[in-house]
Amino acid sequence: MHWKPTIPAMQALIEAMLDEVNPVYVVGGVVRDALLGNEKKQTDLDLVIERDALSVARRVADRLGWAYYPLDATRDVARLVFTATRGEPYVCDIASLRGVGIENDLRARDFTINAMAFAIRKPGEAELIDVTGGQADLEAGVLRRTTPMGLAEDPLRLLRAVRFLIQFDLTLEPQTGEQIRRLAATIKLASPERLRDELWKILTLPRPAKAITTMDSLNLLDYTLPELSATIGVEQSFPHYTDVYDHTLAVMERAAEVRAWLQTPAPDPARTMWQKMLDPWRTQLRQHFLQPMAGGRQRVDWLIWHALFHDVGKPATRTQELQPDGSVRYRFFGHEEVSARMAAERLTFLRFSRGEIERCRTVVAAHMRPHHLDASFQDRQVSRRAMYRFFRDVNAGQPGRLDGVDVLMLAVADYQAIYEAAVPPRWDEYLEHVARMLDYAFSEDGWRRTQIAPLVDGHDLMQALDLPPGPEIGRLMKIVLEAQAAGDVTTQAEALALAKRRVEDKIEGEAKIED
Repeated sequence: MHWKPTIPAMQALIEAMLDEVNPVYVVGGVVRDALLGNEKKQTDLDLVIERDALSVARRVADRLGWAYYPLDATRDVARLVFTATRGEPYVCDIASLRGVGIENDLRARDFTINAMAFAIRKPGEAELIDVTGGQADLEAGVLRRTTPMGLAEDPLRLLRAVRFLIQFDLTLEPQTGEQIRRLAATIKLASPERLRDELWKILTLPRPAKAITTMDSLNLLDYTLPELSATIGVEQSFPHYTDVYDHTLAVMERAAEVRAWLQTPAPDPARTMWQKMLDPWRTQLRQHFLQPMAGGRQRVDWLIWHALFHDVGKPATRTQELQPDGSVRYRFFGHEEVSARMAAERLTFLRFSRGEIERCRTVVAAHMRPHHLDASFQDRQVSRRAMYRFFRDVNAGQPGRLDGVDVLMLAVADYQAIYEAAVPPRWDEYLEHVARMLDYAFSEDGWRRTQIAPLVDGHDLMQALDLPPGPEIGRLMKIVLEAQAAGDVTTQAEALALAKRRVEDKIEGEAKIED
């Protein structure tokens, strides 16, 4: 079979390996992708050689100038990394055979579609080695275990099955599915970091809701995201038309649509109402969301996690009210804060970074505020003061933060999923409400101005009003910034005059209390 790496540096690496050992086996997803005809840029390779992987890898790294890392000395696995002048680094993992011969090594892998190898010899073309029927399963669209022991050896393989099913649109072979269900509880034995990474890969796929339902069908949801599993069957009242679980899945799907729109460099002309309404801020939204966070995880992918957790607090907060007509109305007072706490607990367990956890907690806790603002100002526009308070509170007063934008995108997804109709009631008005808030977030004279160019700072207040440092300065700054945002003060003199009045009002109030 004709195959070679798509990147010259990787081709040079294989040729250097062949000077050391013969043959070299290419394994893993590269083989699967080649058989599927996916000629994508191969920035990572998995290679297997008969023995001495660490020493061979070190010699090749020294020869080519790649960085060398002993990834697993016990299993004889090394990693080589080459960082090009531009773009992402190239990574190659080199391991010694597990067992005797490449055939035994392949049989020890998880699924048949991953248990194939290209044998590269010098000279000659790549020879496909397929001892478990992986090529036939790939052509038939079937995900099948290699052996019963393959799934039992590593619990994370149970969750990896979900990713392959969704990613390649496969059908699960019945015996494989039954074994996954029997072993589902063992997923708890996988390290939190590995669970995190696999869940992240799953939820970055285009159909995150389908991935969740697949996890549930394989009994994995109870052991990976029990907070979400607990929402199954929790009824809601009108205008909701589904239980909390199905509503959450719908929000995840809507969030995935927003994510896809943001990730596409040049999408088709806006077709949906929300795309048309948000299109003027698409550049700013892309700049905001397409920034990497901890571990290279992109902010835009957190939209799915925000959707996943936004209502997990509803089972714990649900109350029932008997209506005059005999029906029952369900309420969920305070579910936002409970959901935020539960999200933070799960993300902490999964070893996400502190910044990621705090941002998710913030967004989930605030996800109802755009709805409440819209309901409060249905007959008139949301005031600049109200918008300022929204971004100030959501961003916890941290300059430069725009977590409120994440809240708005979650609210767009949530609002659509509340209603059964394809076009929700007052959808155009709601989107206009979101658009005004985005305009305030991104415009030079909106939220950014109060953060970048406040009329006064703490030093100005202390000097003009002869005040010492302390909480009073913070109180006055909060008042002045809000007034600046509302347009009530436009100069430094007006800001200082307002602060002076507030100091005098406080002194007068304290004097009345003493009398």
